[in-house]
Amino acid sequence: MKPAATAFLWNGTDFAPCENVPLTDRGFRYGMALFESVAVRGGRAEFLDAHLARLEAAARRCGWPMERAAWVRAGERLPQLDGPAFARVYVTAGDGAPTAPVTAPRVFLFAEPREAAPQAAIRVRVHPEPFLPLFGGLKTANYWANAEALRQAREAGFGEALLFNPRGELVSACMANVFVELGGRLVTPPLSSGARAGVTREWVMQRRAVAERGLTRADLQNATACFLTSCWAGIVPVAALEERPLDTPFAETLRAEFFSRA
Repeated sequence: MKPAATAFLWNGTDFAPCENVPLTDRGFRYGMALFESVAVRGGRAEFLDAHLARLEAAARRCGWPMERAAWVRAGERLPQLDGPAFARVYVTAGDGAPTAPVTAPRVFLFAEPREAAPQAAIRVRVHPEPFLPLFGGLKTANYWANAEALRQAREAGFGEALLFNPRGELVSACMANVFVELGGRLVTPPLSSGARAGVTREWVMQRRAVAERGLTRADLQNATACFLTSCWAGIVPVAALEERPLDTPFAETLRAEFFSRA
């Protein structure tokens, strides 16, 4: 039997075990929630400070008041989770009418056991419908469109799908950021396209020369390599864009570097 997930709710002084989200919470009712995903491996919550800083900045951008103590305690609690585990820190809008000010957000920690598994190179496709990133790429609980695009891709025999915004600019994959190699240069979509400021994306950009610029479908046809990044999977080489094979050695080297870091 698969081990059960565990959840905790901030009570003002600590994270106490909880079993559900109140039906009155606007995170449940309207998707008014922010999150960061955290990989817990080897007794370590990876990139924890960066994840919590991003979540705190997102809450501040939304005008949601947050207790600094919650971030401090989350930073202490997450490394204590039994790993390997895929964890998320959620901040919801709490109770209230859809347009009411957020005065008492809820903070949840959620973790599910997940075995680390080697990620083989995958085939991806271009999602046929335009994708509209919400709030300029904030990580919100409104993930249905991403999940549906991924479901359609998997049903068609692909591992992931690339999403383009209504302006025809590449945003990301359904559950990951994306990098492509064009003319010998590494390129990734800018945040202005709706891409999310993921910590693994940043890790790559700190270690390799990467240009941020808008990418079109035509650019993808000229790409010689592509890989995806996420906190859990790390670096995922893309072996083919639909039916066109792509080079994978660079991504495989980067993946080995990612998982061998101290």
